[in-house]
Amino acid sequence: MLKLPTTLRQIVLIGALIGALATPLPAAAQTLTMAVQSTFGIDPHFFFNGPNMAAARHIYDTVISRDENSRQVPGAVESWRAVEPQIWELKLRAGVTFHDGTPFTADDIAFSIARIPAVPGNIGPYTINLRTISRVEVVDPLTVRLHTSEPNPVIPGQMTNVFIVSARAAAQASTQDFNAGRAAIGTGPYRVVGGGVTPSGMQLERFAGYHGTQPAWSQVNVRVVANDAARLAGLLAGDFDLIEDVPLGDVARLRREGRVNIAARPTDRIMYLSLNVARDPLPLVVDAAGQPLPVNPLSDVRVRQALSLAIDRAALVDRVMEGQAVASGQLTPEGFGGYDPAARLPAGDAAAARRLLAEAGYPEGFGLTIACSNDRYVNDARICQAVGQMLSRAGLRMTVDVTPSTVFFPRIRPARVTLPVHFVGRSFSSGDASYVLSTSFHTREPTGLLGGANRAGFSDPALDARIREVMVRMDGGREAALREMMHDVQAMHVQIPLYVQMTVIGTRRTITYTPRMDEQVVAVHARPAR
Repeated sequence: MLKLPTTLRQIVLIGALIGALATPLPAAAQTLTMAVQSTFGIDPHFFFNGPNMAAARHIYDTVISRDENSRQVPGAVESWRAVEPQIWELKLRAGVTFHDGTPFTADDIAFSIARIPAVPGNIGPYTINLRTISRVEVVDPLTVRLHTSEPNPVIPGQMTNVFIVSARAAAQASTQDFNAGRAAIGTGPYRVVGGGVTPSGMQLERFAGYHGTQPAWSQVNVRVVANDAARLAGLLAGDFDLIEDVPLGDVARLRREGRVNIAARPTDRIMYLSLNVARDPLPLVVDAAGQPLPVNPLSDVRVRQALSLAIDRAALVDRVMEGQAVASGQLTPEGFGGYDPAARLPAGDAAAARRLLAEAGYPEGFGLTIACSNDRYVNDARICQAVGQMLSRAGLRMTVDVTPSTVFFPRIRPARVTLPVHFVGRSFSSGDASYVLSTSFHTREPTGLLGGANRAGFSDPALDARIREVMVRMDGGREAALREMMHDVQAMHVQIPLYVQMTVIGTRRTITYTPRMDEQVVAVHARPAR
């Protein structure tokens, strides 16, 4: 089990004293209306991103469950263990049923794992969570064995991202069938009603046969409201009971006024810049005169280091994130394997960045585009603009390219990225730095199981060998090896960490909410205030 430090276990619930004066929800108030930022789908194997996973957690169980502190806990699968270095055995909970009344068995886990790589046109496949699984053995209806091609100590973490679907209901189902609700049959606390998911959201009904604790609300209405101000206005007007991503500029005022409850905590999501290091010319990198450069300057580590030096992380957190983030110079969040508590936060130094650019042969700088979404991460567009300004002060001629996530994410598919720099976030559900090493720094392999998130064109055969070695270690020296490797890859500046994102949730005074470390907003964590 992952042991988290006290600072990350703490959940800040603002307005608790005021909430104590409020009466609990009456018995008739059975519908919870949630407003979320981003559109989502409910095919739990299509597009591996946070909004889709949050929606899926209402409907489906994952093979191994995780709680609000990202600890692996019993769920539909009640226990797991490595019976041999290359065999993990999972024991299913007896008596679990799907929403249609059919029993949940080991065949459903085998089917779900087999379906993941078979989903066509997947812009963000879940296949990286199947790394090393060579065979799924159904021992009996309540026992599954995962055979791996090599020892893999993070299989349980990987399985917290693998959702279980009904082999019967999904045998011939497409992603469209899931989104229409026809195949969205899970074992989770809620079932889909009202025709599935639409761009405006979805409706859920409490599943009376759920194997876990019954959620507080019998009905959940999930609404997509992309505009931050509109979500907050709806909460204050009583149209919404709960909203995600409270506008950070309003948090202090809301705390003072006490009209709503605010729940906040650091998450496991590192926000960072991904740099395209391929030597080939990039269309959005030009010289000081606006002409294409024959070689990508980001292939030079001195240039990448200059970009890192130009960024004042503390200022980003204080001025743009309103203090609701944790500045970081590491690619692993606190509390996860590979994090170094002794590492210091890098200081911004635009003058030193200019000197490095001149040393690399760019005394006049060059033109560079940074791309980001405007509706996926907290303050993503504002962060992008602020980072662009900081890089401009180091002598670069910056263009900031902001698009909706529906446009942005297809542009950063690992196999076809031509953007020189993009801003993105990554969570750490598997538990340690082997996740980022194997997915983002290993040379991209055709299967995508190694290097599946390598968008940078980065390849280092010697590092690949070290990654593969540490991935199979199950001894006491694994943590030290992870820290050493994370130190080395951070010095390459292929990815530039900026801060750990916080999740900030607003609710009516009559409701309390326990935020999840993985920042997924799930109705089961909302309860009537006492």
